[in-house]
Amino acid sequence: MQAIDWTYSAVAAAMVSIGILINLVVIVPNLWRVRNLTPSSLLIVCLCCSDSLMLSNSLAITATHLRRGDLEYSPIICQIHGFLTAFGALWSLGLCTGLTLFRYNIIVREIAVSHQYAHAYLASSAAFCALVAGLAFIFNAGDRIYVMHQTHVTCTVAWSNTDTTSRAIGWICAAVLLIPVSSIGFAYIRIYSEVSEVFGAYRASSVVTRDNLSGKEKGSNAVSQDSKHQESQRPSNIPISLIKVTNDTNGTADNMNLSVNEDAQRLSKTLKKRKRTKDETKQMALLMQSIAIVTLFLIGWTPYLCMGVYEMLTGTEVHPHYEFTAEIFVSMNDLLNPVVVMIFDDNIRRNVLRFFFCT
Repeated sequence: MQAIDWTYSAVAAAMVSIGILINLVVIVPNLWRVRNLTPSSLLIVCLCCSDSLMLSNSLAITATHLRRGDLEYSPIICQIHGFLTAFGALWSLGLCTGLTLFRYNIIVREIAVSHQYAHAYLASSAAFCALVAGLAFIFNAGDRIYVMHQTHVTCTVAWSNTDTTSRAIGWICAAVLLIPVSSIGFAYIRIYSEVSEVFGAYRASSVVTRDNLSGKEKGSNAVSQDSKHQESQRPSNIPISLIKVTNDTNGTADNMNLSVNEDAQRLSKTLKKRKRTKDETKQMALLMQSIAIVTLFLIGWTPYLCMGVYEMLTGTEVHPHYEFTAEIFVSMNDLLNPVVVMIFDDNIRRNVLRFFFCT
């Protein structure tokens, strides 16, 4: 085992170990309260599980190399690792697509996302990703497709293979990765357009509301000054309640009732506006969370995807340093996902704090 191979394995093992621990911090507390999670939070917990699956595969390989001091590895076990890694990568993208789809339905199409819809999406996406990852075994090409890469950090698709079966399965995996990415871009453009219109209308309505309130405040100040002036002319030894009773007329009572009704209607509108603003703020927080997770996924997987496309087009392998950098980017994505979740998702963060600090 050469020094560069030892460095690759040691760095990868340290990073994936940290990533597994951070993902478990999110997974374990929320598994106890999975029924109370929102559909988006449920997808995020599954995303952390998918990330942990890929990290665990890499840790098993690198830890074996470090323990034995050599780079030998069973081809059959490598095929199993390759299938699990491919499944985890495809399902992670499917879950990121699901987060985008949920936000698109809520903000653009104004359709509520139920738990049944989330469960159906999870099951169907997992089944589809398992089918794509299992194509190598269906066509009896597992030994040619899932191999140990030159960095000896992971077993995954041999992108540089030139036989027909390997190229076909490689392009299918690439298409499964590229098509959802383009759909995600289109969805967020529509979401941005919709949110911009909503906030533009909200700012305009806020300006009008402030103008109306300032005018009403001026009027109320004038009324209060008149009332104070009248009260200063009243004899101090006469009760105020008696004055009100003797001076009230039917017209005054009607005006008071009308004023009370107007105040009640104004209060009701204010409460509804506050509730609507609170809901919009919550949806914006979830939208920012989805954007952060999807952006992190794209940044983490873009170098690896570029490497795969290059190897499929040229039939040659990239330099080991670049391949190792691409694999580290993927591991960083798996490591940082739980951090982003803890920052943006109040529901998941609350469950974690309750679990570890009993608060």
